[in-house]
Parts: sequence; C-alpha cells; structure tokens
Amino acid sequence: MRQYLPAIKPGLGFAVAILSMVMLAACTGPQGESGLAGNAGNPGNAGLAGEQGPQGQDGDPGEPGKSGNPGSPGNPGLQGPEGPEGPSGAGISPDAALMVSKPAFYLNEPITISGSGFGEFEPIIVFFDLGDGNEPNIGFADANKGGAWTMIVPAAGALSGVSANVELLKEASVITLKAVGELGSAASVPVSVLGDASPPVEVIPSAILSAGLVLVGGDIPVLGAGYAPNETVTIVAITGSGETATIGTGTASESGALLVTITETLGAGAYTLQGIGESGAIATAALVVVTEK
Repeated sequence: MRQYLPAIKPGLGFAVAILSMVMLAACTGPQGESGLAGNAGNPGNAGLAGEQGPQGQDGDPGEPGKSGNPGSPGNPGLQGPEGPEGPSGAGISPDAALMVSKPAFYLNEPITISGSGFGEFEPIIVFFDLGDGNEPNIGFADANKGGAWTMIVPAAGALSGVSANVELLKEASVITLKAVGELGSAASVPVSVLGDASPPVEVIPSAILSAGLVLVGGDIPVLGAGYAPNETVTIVAITGSGETATIGTGTASESGALLVTITETLGAGAYTLQGIGESGAIATAALVVVTEK
C-alpha cells in the first residue's frame, strides 16, 4: 500500500505528529474518579537510629520489696561486770517452823511431826529431801486458822516412796525432813534414820520382895512375886556399909511367886535384901535381925 502513498518528508512527518497530539488532547474528556487503593507494599528497611534523646523525668518509687531472711546471730559478747547485790526480799514464810517427836528414829516406829507459822488453813505436804529431786512423800496435813498443824506417821517404812529409798535413808547420817505449803510456806528440820526396824525390847518382869523381922540365928523367910515363871532367883544381903553376900537361892513358881527360907546366920542389924532373877528382874526388901531379950 505504501507504494500508492506519496512519500512523506521528515519535517512534514514531525509536524503531523505534533498536530495529532494536540488534536487528541483537545478531544480528552474529564478525569475519572480515583481507583481503589492498592495493597500496602512491603515495609521498607529500617532507617538508621536517631540520636539519643534527653533523659526523661524520674518515675515514682516502686513498692518496697520483701524482707530478706535474718542473718546468723553474732558471737556473744564478753560478760559484763557483776552488778551490786540487791536488797534482801521478804521471806515467804519467815515464821514457819517444823519439829519431830524423835529426831532419830527407826522406820517401823511411829513419829509425830508438827509445824507452825504456816498460812491460815494452808494445805501442806511433808517429805524427805534426798537431793536431785528425790523426795519420798510422807504425808499431808492442813494448817489450822493459826497456821499450826500436826500429823502422826505410824511407820514411815510402810510408805511406798520411803520403802523404795530405805538404803539411801540408812546410809545418810542426816536427812532433811521438809514441809511445804500450797501458799508458799516452807520449813525443814534435820533427822536421822537408825534403821529398818527397832530392836526387840526385852521386857523385864517387875518383881517385889518382902522379909521382915527375925531373930539372930533363926530362919529368914523371903517372899517374892512378879518373877518370870520357873526362873532362878538369887538372894543377896547388903549391909549398911555396902558389903554384899549371897545368902540363898530359890526358884519361882509357874506364876512367878517366890518363897525362900534362908538358913544363913546373919548378925544383928538392918539389911537390904535383893532378889535377882535370871530374867533381870530385881526386887528389894528390908530385913531386920534382932537378938532375943
């Protein structure tokens, strides 16, 4: 087709192009509405850090934290100098006193314990103080209105606490007997325990004797009573100057009666006759020997 168009010169072509553009511009309508925004693009790379700004104002203080665990205690300090002695306090029971009927006794015999100066109607406990908290109980009592009291212990050895400490009680030469009241009154007294049981008491018969008045050279009848059954009795004559002589013997009856006829001749004078039994019983009687007128 180009072969049928006339040849266009370059200068003319440029002019035609410019004219076409002007005509197109004159023919353009009004601008349309903006389209929807496209999707956000990817964020760009972070920029360089800016310079540090000025320090801000101090904030409010925070809440206090929890207390820490206590530390280990320190070493104790050196002991200070001893202070001056304080004044003596009033005694709880300055007037309390204690006494016992027998300061030395056997554990099988009765004793009486008495006290005074205790509180009015104060309950009291009585015990042996053996030390180290060993305190065998003896009994209890109640003070009267005046603070006095008494108790009888038939046999201390029969008490369980005492019987468990018999050896300690016997070994100690002296023991503290203590009475302590419920109101704070207290008193003590030293005592001694002689043993478990007292030795048997030998009962000596109580005898009597009679002689009377006899003539020189005559028989001397001696009567007696109160001797042990069937015991032998020795008759002794004692002169006024103290000289003694055995003048006869006899045997008491089943009932302890005695009849002895002395044939020993005694000179005139006054004598004391003694009837000495094997059991230890001794009786005396006056004897007067006279001459015949």
